[in-house]
Amino acid sequence: MNILSKMWSFGSATVAAAIIGACYLLLNRRRKAIAPPRGCSLDKQSVPVEGEKGVYKCGFLQGKDSTLTYLYPEVTTLYETFLRGLQKSENGPCLGERTDSNSPYKFLSYAQVNRQSSDFASALVKVLGVKPGNETNMGIYAKNSPKWYISSLGAISQSIVVVPLYDTLGADAATFIVNQAEIAVIVVDNVDKARKLIGAKSSIPTLNHVVVLEEADVNEALVEEGKQVSVAIHRFSTLLEQGAKNKVEAVKPKTDDTYIICYTSGTTGTPKGVMLSHKNVVANLTAFEYTLKAFLKDGALDKDDVLISYLPLSHMMEQMSHWVMIMNGASIGYFQGSIKTLTDDIKELRPTIMPVVPRLLNRMFDALMGKIETSGTVVKTLFNVAYSAKLSMLQKGVITNSTIWDKLVFGKIQHAMGGRLKIMATGSAPISDKVLETCRIAFGCTIIEAYGQTEATALAVATWPGDAEGGHCGGPAPCAVIKLADVCIKGPSVTKGYYKDEEKTAELFDEEGFLHTGDIGCIRENGSLKIIDRKKHIFKLAQGEYVAPEKIEQIYTRAHPVQQVYVDGDSLERWLIAVVVPETEVLQEWDEREHGNKRSIEEICRDDKAADFVLSTLVKIGKENKLNSIEQVKKVILEVDPFTVENGLLTPTLKAKRPQLRLKYINAMAAVYKANPTL
Repeated sequence: MNILSKMWSFGSATVAAAIIGACYLLLNRRRKAIAPPRGCSLDKQSVPVEGEKGVYKCGFLQGKDSTLTYLYPEVTTLYETFLRGLQKSENGPCLGERTDSNSPYKFLSYAQVNRQSSDFASALVKVLGVKPGNETNMGIYAKNSPKWYISSLGAISQSIVVVPLYDTLGADAATFIVNQAEIAVIVVDNVDKARKLIGAKSSIPTLNHVVVLEEADVNEALVEEGKQVSVAIHRFSTLLEQGAKNKVEAVKPKTDDTYIICYTSGTTGTPKGVMLSHKNVVANLTAFEYTLKAFLKDGALDKDDVLISYLPLSHMMEQMSHWVMIMNGASIGYFQGSIKTLTDDIKELRPTIMPVVPRLLNRMFDALMGKIETSGTVVKTLFNVAYSAKLSMLQKGVITNSTIWDKLVFGKIQHAMGGRLKIMATGSAPISDKVLETCRIAFGCTIIEAYGQTEATALAVATWPGDAEGGHCGGPAPCAVIKLADVCIKGPSVTKGYYKDEEKTAELFDEEGFLHTGDIGCIRENGSLKIIDRKKHIFKLAQGEYVAPEKIEQIYTRAHPVQQVYVDGDSLERWLIAVVVPETEVLQEWDEREHGNKRSIEEICRDDKAADFVLSTLVKIGKENKLNSIEQVKKVILEVDPFTVENGLLTPTLKAKRPQLRLKYINAMAAVYKANPTL
């Protein structure tokens, strides 16, 4: 995604802008800061739960209760969540998409979504013979789209459980899921996936029906292929027509009914199906909504807000983003399905709300700083003055995109993001203080950093709007209480367990009912939570010092020559090694500049001088981010082949499989240690 490639060009007019900016500093008008609710303080982001030693609750949750489950009495299930949105929207736009980058977004209204989901539900029951109720599971194997949501809403209206499937699961994991969940109906977006399922029928005997959303390529040959193995192929539009003629009443879900089973592959073993109830999800929505209302007031969500949907709906972060928009009668626009066209989609849609993963914020930060570093003195000076001015405001809780600096310096990046962003939410991985600070300044919007996991629905801890300090993930959300030093979570948004797996469910909770996340953390002086690392990833070096490798990797990933990095060590050694998958273009440019060579990336990666060059950039960025000497790697191994899901080194959610990485590189690291005994 090349959002920043053309944003940061400065014409000669920017010299005059510096003079205007100086005048602005003299006339700087007071702007309203985001402040915590009355009686609350950024210095007290969590408070002890009375009568429970070492347990902390949300620092701005009013009243004596430790957690909050429902904010609106009429909203206790996701079925009711949609009905509230239907009423709040006044039949406004609900779900939108575009066919290509030259087309505008076209939206279905809330009434249209309501009707189509009802027709789909009727077809499930009357045409496909699906039994309503919470014992039935329906699979969705498709990219984000209005039809994805409509299909899920139809299932919800019959109390049917939604089971998302996705490509990066791999064939074995997908087969396991379909069989364990005994799925008879799977919704797919294209005929390729339909054929894949038809071909796997012998391994997934419960499958009887495949519904194709993008139906233009559905033909009699495909239908006949399905018949040969007793799988009926259905066009989505045909089912809607049939359902409209065979209406059934809604079988409304109860709050404790399961809404979704999210399968997580983890780093080892078979997938685990996290069961999340309607209450779990509504409690999470409630926490986010309560937070926005408590802090932003005028900035709380309403029917005029727009979400850009591009993160997979198989993940709970995107699910939460959807449902909080729906609850407020707001609209959702879907990307075309390719990251390459996401920039165009954002510009056209002009979203106000955008969830974002740290990796994307890192890329934006790197592109911006790279552009500034190669600019002339005047541009650098202007940027630094603008940055300092907005940083001063940010530290006072003032978040704005309407200063002179936004117009002169930061306007292009804001325009590329549509120019209307109010709130960004990030999570799933750590993010550095500097990246977060820079993005808050450049985008001029509230950026909330959240911590949680699928087993806690999504959100368990989050930064407070208006808190400019980095290096932590905020205090407990209103839906959760936490205890330490192993980070443990309890509350109405925590799963009831793993589907058909009592043994792993029992391992998940302690005797007090707390969910054990597997992370190590600490409560800082201001009551915010700081995550140190995954408990199982922390290891000790020979001198007795403990090392948290993911923290180091998060910093090193931002080094210019680094595409991917894996940091490891040996308990019998005193220093760390990094395995780096380099950015090919950066390393080849270095090679030509330093040696006048035009070698292949394979040749360069075998050159010790190239490894030393990469090491120097790691050490430099490590020092800038205050890594101590123990945390800094001393040697680099260059790897040509990226870590991928396909080669077994990443999970389907693109997290490192550390046991597999260690196994792959253990001999190479041993050789490096042996060659450098006195380092």
